[in-house]
This record gives sequence, structure tokens and C-alpha cells, in this order.
Amino acid sequence: MRSLIFCDTSFSAVPVADCDIAQYQACLTAFGPVTILTSVTKIEQRLQQQHFDTLLVLTDSLQGHILGLIQRILASKPLVIIVNAKTWQQTELTHLLDCGRITFIPEMLTVNRLTSVVSLAQARFSAASKTIAEFKKLDEEIRGIKLLSQAKLIVMQQGFDETKAHQIIQQQAMQKGVTLAQMSAQIIAVVSRTTHSTTHSTTQEKQAHSAVSKSGAPHYGAAASKVDMSVMSHKGC
Repeated sequence: MRSLIFCDTSFSAVPVADCDIAQYQACLTAFGPVTILTSVTKIEQRLQQQHFDTLLVLTDSLQGHILGLIQRILASKPLVIIVNAKTWQQTELTHLLDCGRITFIPEMLTVNRLTSVVSLAQARFSAASKTIAEFKKLDEEIRGIKLLSQAKLIVMQQGFDETKAHQIIQQQAMQKGVTLAQMSAQIIAVVSRTTHSTTHSTTQEKQAHSAVSKSGAPHYGAAASKVDMSVMSHKGC
């Protein structure tokens, strides 16, 4: 395990029994290499250069620059993060802990607790990451179902029933080596482009007509454009 310690400048300079940075380092060294840094910029630079498994944040006060750092890390390179702070804003702390992957230790983090805290943080991170992945998969499945339903309606406008429309989309997806959701999105995109083009042309025609028309009466109810399903397979959709 490779560990990174972020010792914020607000962290107490006066050594406290069992709460000294050198002791934290010695404890984590038992798991693997340990790096200690004291600025947000250096932390982010090092994370770009090396892989770390655990980040231990030591600070007296949980401030915005630390919260921002943690959020950026979780968005780009998620890893086990342990935060130890003596003071904090409850609203900001609640927001930080929402994702479930952060382990927060209030007030004093003694060295004799650090090993068990690391184990707890690893378990929390693993469980939360699994849950997030499951939610993401479920969200993608729901999005795929919505796209397929929309694409089937488009194909059904060509005179096919729902079963046949599903078969057509499925066959095209297999031919192109893409998922049903991807094929559905492509069909929807083609219709959107066609509709936009038709609308644009109709608008220009109306404008040209209104320029010479004496009555100036607008015309509505242009017919919706259709998509030739037999042509779609040759257009890289």
C-alpha cells in the first residue's frame, strides 16, 4: 500500500502525545511507502505523477481548499481518503460525507488507532465504490430503455408494429457491433438532424413567401419527416 499524507499548514505545530506526524508516518510505513506533503498544489501534482492507495489529511480546520481538493480527487482519481480535523462546518462536512467514500475522524487521531482506521476506511471505500458502480449501471440501463422506446416509436412511424421495430433496431445494432442503446441513440440523432434540416428549409420558404405575399398569412402544419430505415445502415448511424 502506498500512502500519501497531506499535513495542512493549519495542523498543530506543537507535538501532542500519540498525534505526531512522524509517528503517523512510521505507522503507515508498515503498510508500504509513505510520502508527506504540505500544500494542495503539491498533492495534486504528485497524484498526477504517482499512484497512491491512501490519502491521510491532517488539519486543524476543515476549510474550503481542502474540501475542493478532496472533491477533485474523487472526481479524477478516487482513492481511500481519511480526514482528521479538530474543527469543521457541519454543512460542509455533511456534503463531504455524502458519497460514502470518505472516513472522517474528529478531533484527535492517535497513532494506536491509525491501523484500525485505515482498515475501516478501506472497507468503507470499497463498499461505497461498489454501490456507486451499481447505481451508475442502473442509470445506464434506464437510459438505454428510454432511448430504445424512443427509437421504436420512430421506426413504428414507418408502418411497423412494436415487435418488428424492436427487431429492426436489434438487427442494425448487431450488424454495426453496438448496443441497443447506442443504436437507438443513432436513430434518434438521424431523425433530429433530418427534422432540423426540414424545419430550417420550411422556415426559409415561409420567409421567402412572406416577402412577396400580399396577405402575409402564415402557414402551419408541415408534415413530419420520415427516416428511411433501409438507408440508415449505409450512413454510419
